[in-house]
Amino acid sequence: MIGKGPVVFFRMLSAMLVVVLLASCAPATGTPTPVVAQPTPIPTVAQPTPIPTVALPTPTATPVSKGELKIADWGDINTLDPSFMTSTERELTIMSCIFSGLVKYKEGTWDIVPDLATSWDISKDNMEITFHLRKGVQFQKGYGEFTAADVKFSFERIIDPAQNSPEASSWDTLDHVEIIDDYTVKLVLKAPSAKLFTSTLPLNAGFIVSKKAVDALGNAAFGLSPVGTGPYEFDHWTPGQETVLTAFKDYFGVPPKLAKLTFVPIPEIGTAEMAVKTGEVDVSEISLTNIAAFQQNPDMQVFLKPGLKYWWIGFTVNKPPFDNLQVREAVRDAIDVDAILQAAFNGIPQRANTMFPPGMLGRWEDAPAYQPDLVKAKALLAAAGYPDGKGLVVTFLMWNDQTNTIIGEVVKSQLEKIGITVKVVSEEVGAFNDATTSGKDNNFYISFFATTADPGYATEWFQCDQKWNLSKWCNPQFDALWKQADAEMDSTKRAALYVQMQNIIDQDAWAIWLTNDVVATAMQKYVIPGEIFPNGRLAPWQMDVAAH
Repeated sequence: MIGKGPVVFFRMLSAMLVVVLLASCAPATGTPTPVVAQPTPIPTVAQPTPIPTVALPTPTATPVSKGELKIADWGDINTLDPSFMTSTERELTIMSCIFSGLVKYKEGTWDIVPDLATSWDISKDNMEITFHLRKGVQFQKGYGEFTAADVKFSFERIIDPAQNSPEASSWDTLDHVEIIDDYTVKLVLKAPSAKLFTSTLPLNAGFIVSKKAVDALGNAAFGLSPVGTGPYEFDHWTPGQETVLTAFKDYFGVPPKLAKLTFVPIPEIGTAEMAVKTGEVDVSEISLTNIAAFQQNPDMQVFLKPGLKYWWIGFTVNKPPFDNLQVREAVRDAIDVDAILQAAFNGIPQRANTMFPPGMLGRWEDAPAYQPDLVKAKALLAAAGYPDGKGLVVTFLMWNDQTNTIIGEVVKSQLEKIGITVKVVSEEVGAFNDATTSGKDNNFYISFFATTADPGYATEWFQCDQKWNLSKWCNPQFDALWKQADAEMDSTKRAALYVQMQNIIDQDAWAIWLTNDVVATAMQKYVIPGEIFPNGRLAPWQMDVAAH
């Protein structure tokens, strides 16, 4: 029953990401870049068998301070219902304050530890997982005690076709949930799931909602008045201004440090940087171009983490001109990725030739690093019926952001060299999401997805029926391999399947990979950061403020 597969793998991934960061993140000035230490790597990777159960920490009587922390968020929320999350960057951290899951990532690591479950048993065929639940856990807003009925409701709600949850693929192997008694629940799977403990259960798809609250409020209202069992409860949302949480006095775990958390939506990175410099907010991500300036500011502390995301330029492949493979290949051969990284990312993060960051299981280590070849690009355009790019006018869509603006300018200039006219269109985040998820109003786009340490999560969004398949690409072979890899419990075999999938993406040329990024976070000196996750995500329930 006891296996250490995911713990070992995630520790190795964390350490390998740090090696990449140390090798590639020095600012252009040559100033040394401090990196928060990561767990020591372990030399062997075991099979991804489920995590051993461990005892939960005993809650302390630590009093909650009267302090408030203001955190700049990348943009405003659309919902705080974990079954319908629209953005990892904008919503997941807030949801993680409100909700708990059966298990969670231990703060500062990818180690899996118990949360609402105290222990679990796994059948020999990995098809049945029985969880033993904590007793006496209370939901916020007076919605009563958490029981097995809430687990069944939370997970089966996601797989219900009538709900059309974007998280359905996270639970693609779930058949049903059985209630044994109020404090015992069994997950019955249709096939083993390698990602169950590594990305499904510890993230939003595994968060437990109050059945009573959802039944009483309905999906839409619940999304803007969420009820969970986490350390903070929802107070209010003022659209475009703030989302406010307050400490939940009946939280079952260690009480949070602060009485109040305020998340301020600031989509433009330059505006967010000004807000943290002036003290309008206490914490904000900052651009890579301004790392050195913030490090030299005596009132600031800066934390750098290797990104666990992938940036790419994507083609909308279900309409002309990028429904033509040769046109996509021509653009790929005209784009200078290294020039984009230098201009838009200050040359700090390492180039990505595939979506997987270094250290991730199944990374295609021999993925080609395409270099500009304008002669080849022009030949491909001519073969596609566009000699010298004649008649090719394309819309390049992005959300309003300093980094995107620079990328747009560079790409426009690069494609002019092969005769393609690029119209750069910037939208606010909501309009951008609407356009890309519908496939309308753009020919190609810039985007990034935050991912987890599990390759299944990184790749699931590009299946044929996925809402977040922004390129509207559909390859049945890719989908079949994804399902096969999701059920493969042998890590070596699973890795080989993901390499095949990355090859298929490369052959279909719907993406030009840019980088896995570096996450830079600036905080006021008086902020006590707590444990920051290996990808730079905060754990606000651990954060505090010193007297100032």
